[in-house]
Amino acid sequence: MSASDEPLPEITVVAGIIRDGEGRLCLSRRPEHKHQGGLWEFPGGKVEPGEALDVALARELHEELGLDVTGCEPFMTVRHRYPDLKVTLHFREVSRYGGEPHGREGQPVEWVPLADVTERAFPAANRPVALALRLPQEWVVVPEGLDEQAVITGLERLDPQRQGVYLRNWSQGPSLSRLAAVCRERGLRFWIRDDMALAVREEASGLHLSRRALMAASAAELGGFAGVVSAACHDSRALERALALDIPMAVVSPVAATATHPDVVPLGWDGFSALTEGRPLVFYALGGLSPDDLTTAREHGAYGVAGIRAFWPGVD
Repeated sequence: MSASDEPLPEITVVAGIIRDGEGRLCLSRRPEHKHQGGLWEFPGGKVEPGEALDVALARELHEELGLDVTGCEPFMTVRHRYPDLKVTLHFREVSRYGGEPHGREGQPVEWVPLADVTERAFPAANRPVALALRLPQEWVVVPEGLDEQAVITGLERLDPQRQGVYLRNWSQGPSLSRLAAVCRERGLRFWIRDDMALAVREEASGLHLSRRALMAASAAELGGFAGVVSAACHDSRALERALALDIPMAVVSPVAATATHPDVVPLGWDGFSALTEGRPLVFYALGGLSPDDLTTAREHGAYGVAGIRAFWPGVD
């Protein structure tokens, strides 16, 4: 067996998303002599064999930052393959802690405003997290067959803090401008399908590319869009195309069986993990899911969940 055929060493890491009272994020810089040295990261460290993630995070943040963590929840899981190392990173949102973070091992530690986080240089496995912090955890697709007023009523019932909306079948005509205006007034992040000029005109939060548009797009064209570009991906070819175009977000489907596509074999959570592993994107899981699947999705490599009827607020 040659050196190139030898299996890479693997480690499991847990890292904390820590916020202060002003909403700033706690970042620390890796020592130069360590793997990915000199880059910024969300603080944490290796999980010991048999150690629970919550216990490992509390131990690491006490050792590194002098914090006493008493509460945390899953944020996302990233499985990344570096040339010399495979790493599984479990990012957890720290909800309760005591103390003021400081570098107990001499490392620089800073509170960074959310708007500035993506400007820092991170290891590849941390980059999707920096973007995910600015994105909704639920991506709501507007159902087909609704009239304009029904869509407006639904938009008014969505929660801008945790939900964004995909105006999939409303990316043309005068109704779009009215729906986009409702989204902007409510601070609701919204995506428009395939038409970048239209997304720019309507000040959309994002541009979502269908598979056809993804395969036809160019990096030069997409580089002029200031919002978040996402892509519909069902297989590795689409994901590799998204990576080649430097698209940061992918909606991967179908995870479970759906009534609308009964002939399509679902990925399942293991298939979802295998497809997304090693690809540094923000992933949303779509297909036969509900908001209750968020924790499971985050344990398998997604940041958020997406869907239609199970996510759309009922209209009286």
